[in-house]
Amino acid sequence: MDSMNRSMEEGHQEGVDRRSPLRILVVTQCFYPDIYAVNDIVEEMVKRGHKVTVLTGLPDYTTSKIPPEYRHGKRRHEHYKGADVYRVQTIARHHGPIWRSLNYLSFVVSGSFRAWTQDFTKTDSGFDVIYVWEVSPVTMAVPAIRLAKRYRKPLFLYCMDIWPECVKAMGITESNPAFPIIHAWSRLIYNACDHIAVSSKPFFTYLEKMNRVPLSRMSYLPQYADDALLRSDFTKQPDGHADFLFIGNIGKAQKLDCLIRAMSVFREKKDDSSSEANKVTLHIVGGGSDEERIRELTQRLGLTDRIRFYGPKPAAEAAQYYKKADVCVLTLDGSTQIGDTLPGKLQTYMAAGKPVIAAANGATKEVIEESRCGICTPAGDDRALGEALLDAAEAILKTEMTRSAQGGPSRDDFSGKTKEGQRGDDLSGTIGDRRGAADFAAYGQNARFYFRAHFTKERHFSELERLLYRMVGETPAKRHCQRDFT
Repeated sequence: MDSMNRSMEEGHQEGVDRRSPLRILVVTQCFYPDIYAVNDIVEEMVKRGHKVTVLTGLPDYTTSKIPPEYRHGKRRHEHYKGADVYRVQTIARHHGPIWRSLNYLSFVVSGSFRAWTQDFTKTDSGFDVIYVWEVSPVTMAVPAIRLAKRYRKPLFLYCMDIWPECVKAMGITESNPAFPIIHAWSRLIYNACDHIAVSSKPFFTYLEKMNRVPLSRMSYLPQYADDALLRSDFTKQPDGHADFLFIGNIGKAQKLDCLIRAMSVFREKKDDSSSEANKVTLHIVGGGSDEERIRELTQRLGLTDRIRFYGPKPAAEAAQYYKKADVCVLTLDGSTQIGDTLPGKLQTYMAAGKPVIAAANGATKEVIEESRCGICTPAGDDRALGEALLDAAEAILKTEMTRSAQGGPSRDDFSGKTKEGQRGDDLSGTIGDRRGAADFAAYGQNARFYFRAHFTKERHFSELERLLYRMVGETPAKRHCQRDFT
């Protein structure tokens, strides 16, 4: 496992002037105007002086339908923030596993056809290296593999979803006849990449054991959040209310039904007029494939007066919701290894300086405990999560009441406001003990302290550039590739 943490050599690589800009071909099925982190990655690489071309599909994530302005062959070549964007025909995802599968396969077919027929060396930029931004499905890398084979260029894959594990969230278990086929295809795809950067450390073990990817061809590159969040004051103004906030994708992997059921703890205390139940709201900002079911569950449990849905928002607009929040929450599915991931929303929560309450395992649990930025209950345990939320609400409201009575500030204990490099109290992050305001105060401070050390935008892009420059500097003979399956 030493190769996980081994730093790769710095300096000038074979025949590559590190001062010259890279020419990067980004391959991703998901892109603007849909709201994805890859949009920011493309924009940032352009800002850093690199030439970026994007091969992508048609937008359909927000509504599950292709917008009219992109139908009938329209807008197949665009420009985005200085990048050249080429779009291929895809089938809208609509709803259900059949449409989802057709959506995935349509990008494989259309993207691969474009990879063979379009001369990408004659685009505005050409390219030196291929970058695949891989969330589900992993099959979005197939056109990139064809391009790498055709042009003999290095292929870099940024892995944020692990396959075939992710298909279990779609109901395709290991007993399903389709699973071994998907597994074999996933293994071929991963092993066709020259280098894979993983966003979560548990992915090393999974990719090595399940897909036989050598550790020597993997590295750790956690997701980042906008550093501007560190410079913003998201202190919530006192209002006699405790507010929890969830921002992000609403899919089966997020296991949001655990959070909704956890909120039932406040419904059970609703009849008590002095109870915290009457002073608590959960705000949910985001959308996704499971949103309709989660809304229905909220109604069925009689929690519509405690839970508010705002739909998906652009990052800049979503950030303003932190001013509504005392605590940020996240949940992940613990029934499969998908739940071992480190979701990008955790980094964003930490940059905003908010305490975190989670129901998760794996990398998320490790980071929360190591950073001491909040409380983590077992994935899927809605009762334990509910108790943690109730404890937090009591601490928030009692702190505000006490501070108001004393005539002092009422929210500093939860704001995460610290001086640069300052860390809060050393907390254990365990559950089951009822924490007072003095203990809870440090979570937001610890979150920002840990973020500065591990998850800044500069750290991410400096490491990404180093990896890409190294790959471009290697000769084809030095790259271990298995691309003939395409």
